[in-house]
Amino acid sequence: MRHAAKIGTVSPSALPRPDLRIGARERLVNWIDRNLPVIFNIPTVLLLAGIVGFPILLVIYTSFTDWYLYRPGDRQLIGLGNYVQAWTDPRWINSIWHTLYVALGSVFFQLVIGLAIALLFNRQIRGKTFYRSVFLLPMIAMSTAISLVWIIMYNNSYGVLNFWLNSLGLESIEWLSSPNMAIPSLMIVQVWHWTPFMTLLLLAGLQSLPSEPFEAARIDGASPWQLLVHITLPLLKGHIIVAVILRSIFAFKEFDTILTMTEGGPNWASETMNMNVYFDAFKYGYTGMAAAKGVMFFALLLAIQWALVKYRERQWSY
Repeated sequence: MRHAAKIGTVSPSALPRPDLRIGARERLVNWIDRNLPVIFNIPTVLLLAGIVGFPILLVIYTSFTDWYLYRPGDRQLIGLGNYVQAWTDPRWINSIWHTLYVALGSVFFQLVIGLAIALLFNRQIRGKTFYRSVFLLPMIAMSTAISLVWIIMYNNSYGVLNFWLNSLGLESIEWLSSPNMAIPSLMIVQVWHWTPFMTLLLLAGLQSLPSEPFEAARIDGASPWQLLVHITLPLLKGHIIVAVILRSIFAFKEFDTILTMTEGGPNWASETMNMNVYFDAFKYGYTGMAAAKGVMFFALLLAIQWALVKYRERQWSY
């Protein structure tokens, strides 16, 4: 009894205490384990913020200034002045229509021709692998090199295209020196260059379609045209929208081909929005104005892509 009483009177301070430092370290380790994906992505996010985010913010800030390239230290905030003044520039307004003309026109013909060739390559034909490999070669060529080759082909004096026209008894065409033919000539180059890319995307979509609807339709006596209109195209609609989204992004911001072949001419007849921004920024030195036009160009491109993505989501929800 005395021994028990003696034990019962031991003060709490004499009992062993838990090591709080070990508990804190374990909690830290557990928190790191739970948030490991976030922690590993922090360097990537910081890098992208520096490489992508900072230039975007700098362009937006510059668009609200009167920065002139040849007077870099003399600039002031002018609010929306550049945005308002841009819409008084007839070259800028015409460049918007030229951009829509080149981009939408070239993507449309790439889609039609690319779909036709994809349907052909989806059939069982001899040498299909060889023909498909040769057809995809223009897609991997450099835009500048392709442009130089087409400049020679378009030449008014010794170009092969005018030679063929003359051999057929037709008159020569001023492909690049005529304001009415400059944009169609650029569209021909775009269609030739990027139709293989469209074909590749659509061919992948065709090969992923289920075979059961086609077999059932053939049993019911459907013709090839009915198979295409009522089965192939509806099932391929999602892939078509994705292909149009990808190609339209690159078509709207096409720059090197236009700069190499026409430089926006003749008489600015083929000047697109990004060409106009380039001339304002680096040829005339209107950096603030170029930044404002660049922001508007980005907003237009973002709106078009947003509309296409929303349309695709609506189609997939059915």
